[in-house]
Amino acid sequence: MMMGKTTTGAMARARRVMLVVGLSLAGLILAAGGFVAAMAAGPRAVTAQSHHHADHHRKHRPSDVVLGNRMLATSATAVVLPVATAPPVAAPAVLVSAPPMAMRENFAFAPYWTLAQSPTFTLTGLSTLAYFAVGVNPDGSLDESGSGWNGYESQDLSNLITRAHTVGERVVLTINDFDQASLNALTSSPSAPARLAAALIPALAAKNLDGVNFDFEGTGSRDQAGLTNLIASVSGALRAADPHWQITMDTYASSAGDPGGFYNIPALAPSVDSFFVMAYELNLAGSPTNTSPLTSGMFSDLTAVQQYLAVVPASKVILGTPFFGIEWPTNNGTMQAQATGPASDIADAQVQSSTEPQYWDPATSTGWTSYLVGQQWHESYLENPYGLFRVAQLSAQYGLRGVGIWALGMEDNGSEMISALDGLAPPGSPGTSGPQSTSSSPKRSTTTTAPATSTTTTTSPSKAPATSTTTTTAAPPASTTTTTVPVITGLFDGSTEHLKAVGPGSIDSGLSLGTLTKFSTDDPAYSCLNGVTLTVYAYGTLSGDYVAVAQKPSDCLNQDFTFPD
Repeated sequence: MMMGKTTTGAMARARRVMLVVGLSLAGLILAAGGFVAAMAAGPRAVTAQSHHHADHHRKHRPSDVVLGNRMLATSATAVVLPVATAPPVAAPAVLVSAPPMAMRENFAFAPYWTLAQSPTFTLTGLSTLAYFAVGVNPDGSLDESGSGWNGYESQDLSNLITRAHTVGERVVLTINDFDQASLNALTSSPSAPARLAAALIPALAAKNLDGVNFDFEGTGSRDQAGLTNLIASVSGALRAADPHWQITMDTYASSAGDPGGFYNIPALAPSVDSFFVMAYELNLAGSPTNTSPLTSGMFSDLTAVQQYLAVVPASKVILGTPFFGIEWPTNNGTMQAQATGPASDIADAQVQSSTEPQYWDPATSTGWTSYLVGQQWHESYLENPYGLFRVAQLSAQYGLRGVGIWALGMEDNGSEMISALDGLAPPGSPGTSGPQSTSSSPKRSTTTTAPATSTTTTTSPSKAPATSTTTTTAAPPASTTTTTVPVITGLFDGSTEHLKAVGPGSIDSGLSLGTLTKFSTDDPAYSCLNGVTLTVYAYGTLSGDYVAVAQKPSDCLNQDFTFPD
């Protein structure tokens, strides 16, 4: 592969932001600001479907900077899948006897909430699929309940394993724990390592799986020694059971440069075949302030790679990339816009399926778009094939084990995106940097208070006792101008839901959840839907999201609306 000027620029670009300090709220603190692994606790949205940064000075929302799988999983919508009636096909002999890792890994997560979509997953170009996830209890036993276990037991997973094995790809089991109290107990228990190994070995064998992916996301350094001991003990037992099983571990982008964080990377390295570095949108999360940019270059993929290579071999690094992006309401539709509200995580598919023009942010090597919902501007930033190709170039330049994806089911054009990660340059160019000027979003509210009325008493120079009183109004009576935020509601499952109009979404049309009735709004843009009944779908690409769909010709317009489940 040619690695000339383009590659150098790709490596030098500042693609993701995070202040380097320690590990924060949801699990990933970089030494000064943390990327909360919270899509696991992320937004729950129902999208009523309607068809409906730029310079790198955009706004960062420190408490929501998502760097871990926890951010994308905690609030995942519960699903119930049919229990398997046929076991998955075993891996072919050539794979069973091969080294645990491919020469070049294209590693992709397949979350339980997208298993129903798995027949549509693009597998060509991948090397390992990780089923996400079965939980680990504080005592080291597996959590044999809930959606994760249901997915493990499902025919959908059996079919996916069979498909992957048929094309010579591994499927591993992700086991996870995102609860700090549980992690404290798990890593300090003398019996937990043996119990976890004893549970894992038959669980892998029962589904003809090819290894395990550890996804333990916590904060602080308290559990470092215990976590290292746990992974070493369990990995030793797994390798004794089958030396060809693959063993990987998910870690934060900042962990190699943060010895006081949750992971001791050098100490963990001998126990794993590779680290999956969760380098997700490091530069695309901010808080809505007048001085903080939406994108930035404070912590980049290049920084993460260089910090890891300072402490472990390149063969033990898989650079994880997101198939999701971040969206803000903004004060206009340009790259220089300021956020006017909090950011939301969105699946790449939501932007890819849109008819809005898509642009390119050269400062962060990400695609972006701006669009109007009513009079409110919104901007979305996401990975597209051009940005993913640059990740592949960076990986090749530094000789990394490979690249990774969170997560399958969040993309529309999967084959093109996976090809880009595999090092195949996408056709054409990434596009222009976007509009230089647009209309403005209405201000949220402005209040002006007039000065108080003043009374002046003046003593007459000729007659001392006499006084005159003059009352002067310095300004008109106080006036207040308020821009009212439109209200959109509907009745779903017996409850009144407050809806949010969004750009075109990605729904799993096979997961209709019922209907939303009594649609009501005072927003003129959507008032023609008042009283209409809309079909509600599971949001097929992001955990915890639903979609209510207004669609022509049966409805007056095409529009998506989201609301928490």
